[in-house]
Amino acid sequence: MGSQTSTFPDGNVITSSSPEFSSSGRTPLPKIPREFFERSTGKAVFFLVYALALWLVPASGIYALAVHASLAWTVKAPLIFLLALVAQQGLHLFGWIGHESFHFNLFRGKKANVATGLLFSSLIVGHNGFGFALSHWHHHRFTNQPEDPDWQVFARFRTALSRFLFARLMADVRYLGNGLLAARGKWDRDMRGFPLNPSEIRWYARLNLLVSGFWIALFGTLIARHPLPGLLAIGLPLLLITLLTGLRPYLEHAGTGKTLFTTSRTRTSPLLSAFYFYNNYHLEHHLYPRVPCYNLARVHRWLGEKGLLAREGALIEHGFLNNLRYVTSRFQYPSA
Repeated sequence: MGSQTSTFPDGNVITSSSPEFSSSGRTPLPKIPREFFERSTGKAVFFLVYALALWLVPASGIYALAVHASLAWTVKAPLIFLLALVAQQGLHLFGWIGHESFHFNLFRGKKANVATGLLFSSLIVGHNGFGFALSHWHHHRFTNQPEDPDWQVFARFRTALSRFLFARLMADVRYLGNGLLAARGKWDRDMRGFPLNPSEIRWYARLNLLVSGFWIALFGTLIARHPLPGLLAIGLPLLLITLLTGLRPYLEHAGTGKTLFTTSRTRTSPLLSAFYFYNNYHLEHHLYPRVPCYNLARVHRWLGEKGLLAREGALIEHGFLNNLRYVTSRFQYPSA
């Protein structure tokens, strides 16, 4: 595998140990229009508000059903479960906000990105967003290789049930470990190109632990004061996100390859675009990690119009339910 150096419009330079050429062996990473890299504060703020609404509105509905509704529990229970599924997707978007923030794609300033990422990702109890960011940097450098932290975690789970029960839990254990090491100033992995220096990494890792502690204390207080509605409105979506998001890495990487257009999979379903705020365009994100998520669909169309996706054998799924086959044992992470 060769190394690839990319200079982005905001002046950041990233060097990655990813394949330099696609499956044909001839096509380098195409240069896309500069405008695709442009960040929009308005779109970023809309992303934040959208995620909050996707969490708070159904969570409020769960609370109202649990406390005030005179319906029988045989009716309330399935309604609460459906609302919890939507609420967990709002929480899932908080994780994506952290993802975008630590790619420094939401706002122009480093501090604004990091502060936003820490605030929102810490709402997912048990998830250390900064520890994820440190791991994710190497995921992009070594995608689908043994050095890829995601490969190290997710390749071990080979059945749909084990992925559902354990994949996200094990990933979050690793991210927390990363965060604790960084907070102690003991994070020593090569972070070349990462926009934060070792001192900033240490202090932001500590801040992440404090912010996470704040949300845990707040949620714990609410549940202690209102046990049943609190557990249903807060605890149930948190449980569901731990189970369901363990499947997502397999939708993105199981059954993929190691060439430029095959290391990850894009899923173009409009419903997924609504629920993921365009983060379902995962191949385009791996090709151009400094493109904001809301521009990834434009990148996809541009590559398609140039004929590159078809020519290079890009992994594209157009449906919705057929995506679920990638969580089964038929599709595994690429072999080391």
